[in-house]
Amino acid sequence: MNPRIFSFFFLFLSLLVAAEGNLSLRIMTYNIHHAEGVDGKVDCERIAAIIRKADPHIVALQEVDCETLRARQVNQAKRLADLLQYQVVFGKALNFQGGTYGLAIMARGNIHSKSTFALPYRIGQEPRIVLEAKIELGDDWPLIQLFNAHLCHLSAETRLEQVQRMIQIIPKYADNLTLLAGDFNARPQTAPMDLLWKQGWNDCLETHDGIDYLLSSPGAKVQLKSSRIIQAPSASDHNPVFAELILNEDFK
Repeated sequence: MNPRIFSFFFLFLSLLVAAEGNLSLRIMTYNIHHAEGVDGKVDCERIAAIIRKADPHIVALQEVDCETLRARQVNQAKRLADLLQYQVVFGKALNFQGGTYGLAIMARGNIHSKSTFALPYRIGQEPRIVLEAKIELGDDWPLIQLFNAHLCHLSAETRLEQVQRMIQIIPKYADNLTLLAGDFNARPQTAPMDLLWKQGWNDCLETHDGIDYLLSSPGAKVQLKSSRIIQAPSASDHNPVFAELILNEDFK
């Protein structure tokens, strides 16, 4: 047998066997641009339809408006959660247009708690945060800790400082299933991402040249089953990133 064919067959068989006995986690990250599409229309229902089709267990959202003028005073995190029947938590990055603006995490399960961590920034830059949620999807699932971040788009130096701060925040949770998601405004070969790679974080996108990420923590007992960038060019100025992870038996 051709060695390449044998290697592919062995990999496929390994994933098939793993999938039979283990849990499969579907996760998405999506910068929704306050639900404003490239057509200028603000439409939470359009964003919800894209998420619904992918059917993730957990979703990390960036650029979420809560009761701002441009969102017509809609609490977008709550609206999306209601449309999709998720639990949701919101983290405020700043006050804006009579409301607030920040990050959200939605889950098909219990969100036990949330924490918001400030990231360093300079005068003239938007305040940025990391939003953490502790999630339990069911009795057979481990506790999942998801960190959702949106890093500075104006300065590579600030992004590097923000990643350094994230590394300080996250290691104490390394014994659990820990995931890091968001819009990092940095491509894989740049200094902020290189720092995460050196720390042992794993990219869940097999082919990656963008700025939106789903990462699993160093030593996480997971296997990547599949991943993709979902093509939804009209709903936001970003496309969602989706991955399916197989959880090893050690997590049960």
